[in-house]
Amino acid sequence: MHLVRSLLFAGALFTASSVSGADRPNIIFILADDLGWTDLGCQGSTYYETPHIDRLARGGLRFDAFYMSQNCAPTRACLMSGQYAPRTGLYTVSTLERGKAEDRRMHVPKNETLLTLKVKTVADVLKSAGYATGMFGKWHLGHEQGFHPADRGFDEALRSNGRHFKIRTDPPTDVPEDQYFADWLTERGVDFIARHRDESFFLYLPHFAVHSPYQAKDEYVKRWESEPGVGGHNNPVYAAMIQSVDGSVGAVMAALERHGIADNTLVIFSSD
Repeated sequence: MHLVRSLLFAGALFTASSVSGADRPNIIFILADDLGWTDLGCQGSTYYETPHIDRLARGGLRFDAFYMSQNCAPTRACLMSGQYAPRTGLYTVSTLERGKAEDRRMHVPKNETLLTLKVKTVADVLKSAGYATGMFGKWHLGHEQGFHPADRGFDEALRSNGRHFKIRTDPPTDVPEDQYFADWLTERGVDFIARHRDESFFLYLPHFAVHSPYQAKDEYVKRWESEPGVGGHNNPVYAAMIQSVDGSVGAVMAALERHGIADNTLVIFSSD
C-alpha cells in the first residue's frame, strides 16, 4: 500500500561492496494485513488510535502514491521481489477462476501461487551484502519445499503460510495459548534485534492482524467498547486489533532506542 519503494531502494543501495558495515543502516519492515487506508490517526481517523505509527509518520517520509497489488500473496511477492504482479504472475490469492465462467466479464491470465525461484528476494540481496536476515510472521509465498523463507534469503524464519484460522508455524513452535499472536511475533522480532544489534540486519515482521477472524485482547476490547464510534469506524474488536499492531511498532522502536541503534535503522510500515 505505502512505502514500498523505500524498502526496494534500500535493498539496491546498500548492496554496494564499497559501503562499510558500520555505515549500512539496519532495515526493519513491518507489514500489517488488511489494514484500511483511513484506519490510522496519521491518515485522519479520529476513532482508532495509533500513536506509535503516527510518530513514525511524523518523523519520517510518507509515501502515499506508491501502490502494489492490494491483497495478501501478491503484495508479498511485490515486496520480496521488487516486481509488479504482471511480472511475478501473482494477481490474487488461490485462483482467478471463481464463480461461473459464463458470468465473467473478462478473461484473466493464469495466476501463480509461488514466487518463482528465478527471482532473487530483497533478503537474498541483503544477505549477500552481509546482513543478518530474519522473518517472523505471515509468509504466503509458498509452503512447498524450496520456497520457504529459509530458502529465499532469510537466516532465521518463523512463518505460517497464511492460515488465519489455524496457525501452523514452520518450524513447529509452541505458541502460548494465553498470548496474543501479534505480541508473540513482536517478541521474536525484538529478540532478533537484540541478538544482531552489533551488526547490520534486515528484519521482516509481517503480522496476521488485522485480517479476519477478528480477535483481540479482552482488556483492549473492553476499553474500546466504551468509545463512541465515528462514522464507519465503530468496531471495538477491530480497534483493539489495530491497537496491538500499533503496540508492535512501539515495541520495535523501543528496542532500537534501548540498544542505541535507532538513528542507524530504517523502519518501514505498510499494509497489503
